[in-house]
Amino acid sequence: MIDAVVDLSHWQSGPAGPGSAIDFAAMRTAGVLAVILKATQGSAWVDATFVARSAAARAAGLLVGAYHFADGSDPAAQAAHFLTIAGILPRLAIDVEPNGMGDTISIAQAAEIVARIHQANGRLPAVYIGRWGPTGDGAGLPNAVLSRCDLWLPAYSSHPIPPPGWETWMLWQYTDAGIVPGIGSPCDCSRFNGSSDDLAAWWAQ
Repeated sequence: MIDAVVDLSHWQSGPAGPGSAIDFAAMRTAGVLAVILKATQGSAWVDATFVARSAAARAAGLLVGAYHFADGSDPAAQAAHFLTIAGILPRLAIDVEPNGMGDTISIAQAAEIVARIHQANGRLPAVYIGRWGPTGDGAGLPNAVLSRCDLWLPAYSSHPIPPPGWETWMLWQYTDAGIVPGIGSPCDCSRFNGSSDDLAAWWAQ
């Protein structure tokens, strides 16, 4: 297990203050091997930092992936939107959690997004989901489609427990308050369930 993955959205800036650039080279020097950037949300929203940060992170030698914050809008439109913006990247993830700004996605809707992405590019995205799913009570779990995906588990405790349908996690987001060189504010940090070589191989799957 290695502590080497960070995820970022427009909420995080660089060390020079709000709006400044993330220093991906400093992140790499500090031991970060991979970054997962927020690309899209819902059926139309795009993170304005995604394109530039993708290029800068690749230039710094990091593995780069993208995640889509799923909501309760049309799953087909969400899958198409995410693939249009981030589909070129090898490692994609679907964020399945409560939505404080609008409709929360259901497990069935999340499964449809996953199925459409898999149909489009032949790859199953990782699924970011907590122990009891987006509703907090495990409704809809386990789900046969989602359970085929690698789990990215947010669990801020020393004993992470996967949700129904998964026996183990691939990524464990163990904090949302990590301090990482090159980033000017606390950020989400994840451990990978394997070695650095395993991480590189998984990223390319």
